Amino acid sequence: MANQFSRRPPFCDFLERYLAVYKPKWCHSQLATQRVGLGRFDEWLKICGHPLGELDWQKLMSFHRFLAAQGASPNSCQRGVQTAKHAIRWGIDSGELPQKLEEVYTFHFSRHKWDIDLPELSRAFLAPLEPTRPGSYRMHRNAQRIFHTFLKEKNLTYRRLRIEHMIVFVKYLNAKGFCQRTRMRLCIQVRAYLRWLYDRRKISRSPDDLLPSHMVPKRQLSLPRPLDPEIDRRLQELLETTDDLYYQSILLLRRTGLRITELRKLTFDCVQKDHKGRYALIVPAVKLGMERRVPMDEKTVKLVEAIQKMSLRNYKRKTSPKFLIIGHRGTPPRYERFSAVMTEICARLGVKKWINLHALRHTYATALLNAGLSITSLKEILGHKAINMSLVYAKVSQQKIHSEYSDAVLKMSAQQIPRILEPKIDAPNAAFADLGAAIAKSLDGCADPEKQKRLKALRARLAKLKMELQRVL
Repeated sequence: MANQFSRRPPFCDFLERYLAVYKPKWCHSQLATQRVGLGRFDEWLKICGHPLGELDWQKLMSFHRFLAAQGASPNSCQRGVQTAKHAIRWGIDSGELPQKLEEVYTFHFSRHKWDIDLPELSRAFLAPLEPTRPGSYRMHRNAQRIFHTFLKEKNLTYRRLRIEHMIVFVKYLNAKGFCQRTRMRLCIQVRAYLRWLYDRRKISRSPDDLLPSHMVPKRQLSLPRPLDPEIDRRLQELLETTDDLYYQSILLLRRTGLRITELRKLTFDCVQKDHKGRYALIVPAVKLGMERRVPMDEKTVKLVEAIQKMSLRNYKRKTSPKFLIIGHRGTPPRYERFSAVMTEICARLGVKKWINLHALRHTYATALLNAGLSITSLKEILGHKAINMSLVYAKVSQQKIHSEYSDAVLKMSAQQIPRILEPKIDAPNAAFADLGAAIAKSLDGCADPEKQKRLKALRARLAKLKMELQRVL
C-alpha cells in the first residue's frame, strides 16, 4: 500500500525546487523516503502557518512533536526532522533562506547550546576519562562547557575566582532552569575540576573554600514508585500472552529488575548454570562498572530462550549474534523503540498515566522486599554501589504498610475488652463478682418481666459456674 504522502498535490515552491535539484541524485527508495518527509514538513508548514524564513530550533521541535502526535515511530520522526533540516541547509547555501537559519540546521537533539571550545587545561582534565569511562567523560565535558560559558560571560579567569563568584555561578545554574539534581551534579563536577587545578597549583584557593559543601544544592530524596499490584498483574498477563520480541523483553525487565541500558547490552549467552543447577543472568558492567549475577527461576530462563529464538529470526548474518535482543533491522533496538512499545502497552491496559520503564525495576525490588528478601541481598541483585541506595526501597512499601496497619488496628480493638472481664491477680474469682454486680445493677433498673426472668436465670448460671471453678481450683 502506498504511503499517504507519496502521492499528494505539489509541495510549496521552495520544496519543489529543492526536490528538483536532488531528484537526479537519489535512488528510487531514497526518493520515496524524502518525499514522505517533505510531505509531512509541507503539511506542518501549512497547518501552523510558520514562514520558512522565521523558523527556529524550538519550532523545529514542535514539528517533531507534530510527527509523534500523528503516530509516527521515533525513527520516522527523526528522519522527518533530518529531511527538513537538509532542505533548510540547501536553502541557506543557495541564498533563498536567510543566514540566521544556520542555528536551525546545526541544532541536534544531542547537541546543546553549551557546545564551545574548551581550553587546554580542561581538555587535559578530561583526557584520562575518555578511554576508561566514556559516560563520565560526557557528563564532565558538559559541566566543563557550562562552567567555561559562565566564565566567558562574566569575564573571569581561574586566578580571579572567589567564593562570591561561585555563589553567582550557583544562581546562574538556577536561572538557566536546571533542576535541583542537575545543579547538584554540575557543582560536584566543577568542584572536582577545581580540585584538579588546585593540585597542579593553577589556582591558589582550595576548592573547599571556593565551593564549600553547604553551597552545593542538596539531593531531593524521591521514594521509589512501584506499580499498583492490580496494574502490575494485568501488565504481566499482557506481556506473557503477547508473542512479540519487545513485549517479551519488557517482561524480562520486570522479572530481573534490570536497567534499560543493561537490557540492551545483554550478551546472547547471558545465562549461566552452576554445579548445583541454579541459573543466573550475567549482567554486563554498564553504569557503575560492576558485572553482577541476577538469580533466575525456570520461568525466566524459558523467557530468555524465547527471546533468543526471536532475535535469531531477525539476525541475518552468518556469525553468531553478540547481543541478546536483535531488532527487525538486525541491530539492538534503541531506547526510543522500547519507550514507544511501552506507550502502546499503556494504551492497551487503559492506564491514564504513562508507565516508566524504570518503574518496573522499582516494582521488582519492592516485591522482593515484601516477600522477605534481605536488604543486603537486594543490593547485590540490583547492582547498587552502596547500601544507602538499596535502603530507599525499604522506606516505602504500600502493601506492607496497609497490612501492618490492619494488624495494628485488630490488636487495638482486642485491647478494648471491658475491664470487668479482665482477671485480677489478687482474686481469681473477682471477675465473677464484677459480673454478678453488673447483672444485679441491670436487674434493679429493668421493668420488663421477661427481661428480669432472663437476667435471674443468667445470675443462677453464673453462680453454678463459680462453684464449679472453686472445686477445680
